[in-house]
This record gives sequence, C-alpha cells and structure tokens, in this order.
Amino acid sequence: MLYGLENFLTVILAIVGFIIVLIAQLRITASYNKYRSIDNSHQLSGQEVARKILDAYNLNDIHIVEVKGNLTDHYDPQRKVIRLSTSVFHDTSIASISVAAHEVGHAIQDKEGYALFNFRSAIVPIVNFITYMGYLVAGFSILISLTSYLKIGIIMVLATLFFQLVTLPVEFNASSRALQILN
Repeated sequence: MLYGLENFLTVILAIVGFIIVLIAQLRITASYNKYRSIDNSHQLSGQEVARKILDAYNLNDIHIVEVKGNLTDHYDPQRKVIRLSTSVFHDTSIASISVAAHEVGHAIQDKEGYALFNFRSAIVPIVNFITYMGYLVAGFSILISLTSYLKIGIIMVLATLFFQLVTLPVEFNASSRALQILN
C-alpha cells in the first residue's frame, strides 16, 4: 500500500511541476501577445534596439542574429551572440523591443560577471542532460512497466523545475535592467 502511495505522490509532484512551468510559459506568451500590436514611438525594430544598447555598453563584440520560432530569443554567452526570433528581430512593437532589451540585459550580466548568471550558465548543460535522461528513463519505465524507474525518471525531469527556480532571479534582473535602459 505504501509503495503505491509513494508512486502516486511522485506522479502528483511531477504533474504539479509541469503545471507550474506551463503556467509560467502561458503568462509570458499572453504578455507578449498583449503588447505585440503596439508600436514603439521611435519605430525601431528589436534588432536595432538591441544594437543601440549593446553599443552604449561597449559590447561591440556581441552579434545579433535572427532565429526561427516564436519567443526562441536568448543570449548565448559561449558564442557572444544574441539570437532574436524573426518577429522580435524585425517588428517595432513594444513587445519586440522589450524582449530584445531583456536579452541584452543578459549580455550585460555576462559582461559584469553577475554571479547568478554565471551559475546558471554553468549548469545549463548539466540540466539539459539530466532532463533528457529523465525523459528517456521515464519513457523506458512506462514501456516495460517498471514503476520504480518511473520515479527516478520523474525526479530527473524535475531538475527542469529546479533550473527554472534558479533562473528566476537572473530573468528578473535582466528584465529590470531592460526596463531601466528603455525608460
């Protein structure tokens, strides 16, 4: 009986973690869509705003490139590249310049040696590997009906939730920087 309850609680924990991540993503998407139809007063694209901010902070060595997808924007500290999704790269909406400025905020964090940014950057490959393996272990355990491995797989996937929690202060800081710069 206890073993069944343990498995049930593990699955509930995984569902709660999934719901938390899903709600966060839905809120980001809703906020982006809300401001996507409002143009900025200077008619600058996300790429132009990012370049202006980078130049103002003497970050001339950072490149800005366009990537496919929707809200796939990110800063790559290894390659010193800001990748902006097509809509953010070209659009002049408040949403687009906000996203671009936020990604530049990460580049500024990198330049200034912001400790939490450095920690997050260091654990990204580990979290990606653990999450990938967690999905494999969970899928394999479901396939061959070994519920003991399912728990291990779910716990591994929950590493993503831990990563999200570590990421929050870094994201809030980048957004705060972007807001100050845009004002």
